[in-house]
Amino acid sequence: MAKIWKQEPAWLEKKRQLAVLLQSRFPTLPAQEEWGDSWQKGTTGISRGWLSLQEDSLTAMPLEEAVNEYSTLLQENLMEKAIFWQDSQLAAMHLANIDCGQFIYLRPQVIRERPIVFSPRLNSANSHNIIVVSAGANVVIEERMVNDTLLPSYEGTEILVGANAHVTYRQANCSTSKNIYRTIHAYQAHGSTLQFEVASQVQTKATVDLYSFLDGQNTQWASVIALDGTQHLTAMVDGFGKGTSATLTQYRDPETVIGAPFKVKAGEPLTISEDIHPLKELASSDNWLKQIMTAE
Repeated sequence: MAKIWKQEPAWLEKKRQLAVLLQSRFPTLPAQEEWGDSWQKGTTGISRGWLSLQEDSLTAMPLEEAVNEYSTLLQENLMEKAIFWQDSQLAAMHLANIDCGQFIYLRPQVIRERPIVFSPRLNSANSHNIIVVSAGANVVIEERMVNDTLLPSYEGTEILVGANAHVTYRQANCSTSKNIYRTIHAYQAHGSTLQFEVASQVQTKATVDLYSFLDGQNTQWASVIALDGTQHLTAMVDGFGKGTSATLTQYRDPETVIGAPFKVKAGEPLTISEDIHPLKELASSDNWLKQIMTAE
């Protein structure tokens, strides 16, 4: 297969090739042919407006640049610890076709008082963002992508959270895709806390896939998601350790949103809880999701 980007490190070329060669060995997802048939045509997306920052405490750059400048870090982590490229044929196909994305890296013990916001405009069927938050950092990150593609699309975001770090991650993406697979996965080291606040509104249909691996004691994952439109939600968690737990709160229209029960993926003992509310109950709340859902 040809390179997606003009300059790709050898490890990424090989990884893409392996994804193509081995994908038939992995589990299938319902109707995945819709994505595969479109992507086989070899269209490469265009994008602009990615966050570019170089500070003592923070680095942000387009993924196309980061795979070279942070080659070792991304070789170890790109679709390895949060989104697993071997999990399904669709994930493997996505890895082979990633053509744009955001890389964010926070150094240890950094406290950011203002949210880090990235809001690119793109026309891509395979965007991928990877956020690395080092030990002890404290940050709020907002992802607000606008994707103008009409093709079936895969939006991947991976968040890797270091020990005792505290992260709030917010997402309010907008896409014209006729079928979106929106994956938001995390890996959390011991003592970390991670709050997801996800607003998912679609014009046609979408799948939203939430997951975190809680690696050790006193690790907390709390997800709050609001869904509007024809969508399917899957949410799973893995982990272990004393004081480690996960919660999921949903605001959704029961007539158009289908949700599988929140569960532990690997079956390990882990404290989890789930609350489901009608979407209209957001109107009486006072949080970021209400602002987003009522503004659209």
